[in-house]
Amino acid sequence: MPFSGSRIRQPEPTSRVPSARLSGTLIMIMLAGTMLGGCGYTIRAPFDKSVKTVFVPVFRTQSYRRDLNLNLCEMVQKEIMQRSPYKVVGRPEGADTILEGTINFADKNTVVENPFNLPRELNATVSVVVKWTHNPPTEAEKTRLPTTVSETVNFVPEVGETALTAFYRVNQRLAAQIVDMMEQPWYTDADLK
Repeated sequence: MPFSGSRIRQPEPTSRVPSARLSGTLIMIMLAGTMLGGCGYTIRAPFDKSVKTVFVPVFRTQSYRRDLNLNLCEMVQKEIMQRSPYKVVGRPEGADTILEGTINFADKNTVVENPFNLPRELNATVSVVVKWTHNPPTEAEKTRLPTTVSETVNFVPEVGETALTAFYRVNQRLAAQIVDMMEQPWYTDADLK
């Protein structure tokens, strides 16, 4: 209990950043942002601005895995709509470009077996050949070979993972890689000569 003449000491208010220092910091941040924006730097992906629409037909397949090509095609379409400025259209007549693909290889293999010769860890692998051309294709695009994209995912059946979930993850990664390939290269043909 405090004495009658004593005062309870109140905590001192916390010191605040002087407004001049805070406003100076804000001005520097805005100035840096303006300078970087004016120099051609951007954080957006470098997609071709002349292309507005893409037609993605159902991917062909040389594999016997059921609906693998349908799932991959759907994931590629969704990835294009989410990550790029392009619009996916349902008919080739209204499209600026066409993205075609063929699944060449789809397989699962045992990586590790348990002591009873049952699979402990497996991997799922899919290989796709993709070709993105203008509609109608240019002369250079007619002679250009398609690009091969492959992905492998490991999965463990003992913890509840199935081949279906593994191939789903493979398709997600393949779709992301295919949309990444749709970005413009950072070089021109003149740079390669």
